[in-house]
Amino acid sequence: MFFERAVREEGARPAGLPVMRIAVIGAGPSGLATTIALMRRFHRPFEAWLIDAEDAPGAFADGAAGRALTTEPARDLSVVPDRPEDFCDWLKTGLFSGGAVAALRGAQDLHVPRSLFRDYVMARFAEALALRRDVRIRTFRGAVRHIGLRAEGLRIGFRDGEYADFDHVVVATGFGIAQREAASWRAARAAAERLSQAEAPPPLTLVGNGPRLAAILLDLRAGGYAGEIRVAAAAGRLPQPHGRGEGGMTLGVPPATRSLKDAFHYIRRECSAAEAQGGGWQSVVDAASARLSVVWRHLPQAERNHYRRHLLGLHRHFSIRIARDIHRRLAGEFETGRTRFVPPCDPKSSGENTIDCRETPSARALAGLLGRDAAALTVDECGRLASHEAVLGGLSVVGAVASSLRPGPFTFAETVRQAYRAVLDIQTQGLARVSQR
Repeated sequence: MFFERAVREEGARPAGLPVMRIAVIGAGPSGLATTIALMRRFHRPFEAWLIDAEDAPGAFADGAAGRALTTEPARDLSVVPDRPEDFCDWLKTGLFSGGAVAALRGAQDLHVPRSLFRDYVMARFAEALALRRDVRIRTFRGAVRHIGLRAEGLRIGFRDGEYADFDHVVVATGFGIAQREAASWRAARAAAERLSQAEAPPPLTLVGNGPRLAAILLDLRAGGYAGEIRVAAAAGRLPQPHGRGEGGMTLGVPPATRSLKDAFHYIRRECSAAEAQGGGWQSVVDAASARLSVVWRHLPQAERNHYRRHLLGLHRHFSIRIARDIHRRLAGEFETGRTRFVPPCDPKSSGENTIDCRETPSARALAGLLGRDAAALTVDECGRLASHEAVLGGLSVVGAVASSLRPGPFTFAETVRQAYRAVLDIQTQGLARVSQR
């Protein structure tokens, strides 16, 4: 695999400089973006472990999952925050120059196969690694059971009983703590094959209503599965399609309120003003998401927990979107009558023909790894995790799992920004601790 050829297990170490040992839990897009950020912005020698329970880095786009289209358009998928057009430029250089699609105006609005996005991420990974002879990168496949704080760093315990110590740990698991993507694809394909051989097969039930559900459903139909499919979705509706929203929309200065109710009165008022100016619902939701992050700083923990319990799911549903073409295909599938919505159910207790396709990052699962109360956890813009407002030193949280602890925007671009902010924070806070040894 490309990644195995790119990884360097031994790196040159300048004399006299402390070497930090950093764990990145999660080898998907969030974990890779974090590791790229470390190599580009962490200006001291370090050793990084990429840890994943199932997949090698880049495996998120293997097989059928790699043929599915990216949830977000190319304009939002750069792993280099100071070059937001980086992925688009990579597409133009590698695919468009002199080819059959050279007549396209640009790649900004394209939703490409995830395998192509994976190739881009791995290319940028290899380029960053080639410039860092003082860096050692290792991969480790193992399920993390516990993350414990120690006097001189953190200890990760694995389910097989092994453990490893680090100076800093970055949790970048995406949706993988609670519902693993590879397992969803494998289970759905196995169930479809099994039911196709039955004389009177029962329905196949897919639990979820996000991009993963959409991709798996359409893949099963593209593969020839003709049986009844039921979609058990809490929202009871399809994922939202991307629009061509109005750029540059801004909202007014948010109040320094400590009440979630007051904060949403402000958001509702500003959204009404934006709609009166001709803004579409998507641009209004995006602008509101940006303002929510500012309002969040002033809310006490009880109000934050109220948002997470009652509003996070709705906010996420309208913020995370799929390609317009995929939305049309889904709508057509439901019109055939072969696929229909049913009430939500628990996939763990619903039998082998019920497949978990959910994408719900879990603050509770993260709290379980730490042995903490989920209701007491919060994360700031730099990815610093706090419990009862006390920062847990040496620990950062980025990506989708961070969004289970604070409002959106729920985008890959925001994940990349979080990763770079976290790296700067590691550099200022972590090195001081290592230097004192």
